[in-house]
Amino acid sequence: MAVKIPISEARKHLSGLLKALQENPQAVYEITVNDIVFGELSAPKARGQRLGTGNALLQAVEEMDQPDITGAARHSVARSHDVYLHRRKGK
Repeated sequence: MAVKIPISEARKHLSGLLKALQENPQAVYEITVNDIVFGELSAPKARGQRLGTGNALLQAVEEMDQPDITGAARHSVARSHDVYLHRRKGK
């Protein structure tokens, strides 16, 4: 059941209404002006389906496969860095 709240009260107590929605997502607040409903304040419909940021990241990592690094050519950059750093202009 929806609770009717005048817009002046909704403005004053918005943070409290949002906390109440967080505790009870099924609640609906109807915002009224002169006893005419002009809007609703309610929790998002998909609130229970969303994952937290950390959980979404962990789930994505679990779904990923291990990279195939068997065909990658290995070379030592540190050993040949002098060739790249101290190249003479004529060569």
